[in-house]
Amino acid sequence: MSEFKEFFDALQQSIVNDEFVKLTVSKPHRKNEGLLNVYVRLFVIDGKETFEFKYRHATENIYKKFSLIDARLELEKLLLETFRAGTLFTLSYDLLVMVSKKKQVSCRDTAPSFKNKLPEISQESKESEDFKEL
Repeated sequence: MSEFKEFFDALQQSIVNDEFVKLTVSKPHRKNEGLLNVYVRLFVIDGKETFEFKYRHATENIYKKFSLIDARLELEKLLLETFRAGTLFTLSYDLLVMVSKKKQVSCRDTAPSFKNKLPEISQESKESEDFKEL
């Protein structure tokens, strides 16, 4: 995980500082496989921080929930095997991580895209929304 240290340190710091907005994984290696991108949001469920991953396919969306540790492993896997870019959106700055074809990882930060956090969606309404998509 060392090649993603800067990215994951920034992710963890944004959570500690309550500045995390969202995370997006994009630019698939092979577009014909159907997975277009992955959106990650942070929710607090039963007092625990939970990351919800929304896997956007051409025809459907699939949702999965992860703890911080499992989210880090899933993000690393997605960035090394399926996608070329990830963007961490925080209130202070945006951090873009790029993975080259040779698996070289680079990070750069830019001005923040968001001035406010995204509105919270209650898990009850979210679950009923998921049910509608099935």
